[in-house]
Amino acid sequence: MSSKNERIVIFHIYRNDGTSLFLHPFDDRNTLFSLEDGVKVEGLFGREPRVESLTMFRNKLYRLIETGVKEWIVDTKFIPRFILSSAVFLLVYFFTSLVIRDPIPIVDELLISIAASVFVYFFLSKRDQNSEKASGKRLKLRIHVDRIVFNESSFVKKFEEILNYNESVEAWELIPSIISPESELIPETEREDAQILLSYLERMFSGKVYRKQEKKLSRYKKEDKKKLLSWAKANKVDLSLYAAYRNIKLISLPD
Repeated sequence: MSSKNERIVIFHIYRNDGTSLFLHPFDDRNTLFSLEDGVKVEGLFGREPRVESLTMFRNKLYRLIETGVKEWIVDTKFIPRFILSSAVFLLVYFFTSLVIRDPIPIVDELLISIAASVFVYFFLSKRDQNSEKASGKRLKLRIHVDRIVFNESSFVKKFEEILNYNESVEAWELIPSIISPESELIPETEREDAQILLSYLERMFSGKVYRKQEKKLSRYKKEDKKKLLSWAKANKVDLSLYAAYRNIKLISLPD
């Protein structure tokens, strides 16, 4: 879990077609649950997002909470649920074997016992999902989500402009900025936000395909456009966002 001194940032980015892109770390369950620890959560935007976009994002977080709590309660209650269902299996097996005098084949006894233990396991699982403990956790997390406020950010506005420009030009025009991005200076006041945004983008572009390509980029020249375009097309790369990511990654941050 995160400490109370940590800061989580949600970035709202407008794409050139008017759709909203939210960058956040809440796909990780531990980060999502850190909301209970009083961690500071701040939403940042360049251009003010539409109310319906924020509502859709909030509903997405609600769904993540629902999934996260289900997984959490399954994990925390697994051992007692397994023990009880195993006990039911043994009780039913011995009952059908020793108490019932009618000749029942051993295969039937096993099937009946397994069915009974599986029923008990899922019954307990369903009961745990609706328990006061699970409901209380859902409610607390939803309350914290409802308290998230979005504010305007000059840094996000700059990144939004970079992305929108990338989306307005032909793909081949992005190649120079991917291979050798121009270096800029980020003000000290925007440095933390830049590093947080970069950490989110790095997770998006951290797969094996991207790692192999990153190694090749250092050897590429601006003339190697066809190689990069072929790679992007073959792997369905969001080239506009990838170029913006490269721009932030290799940007010059003050020491």
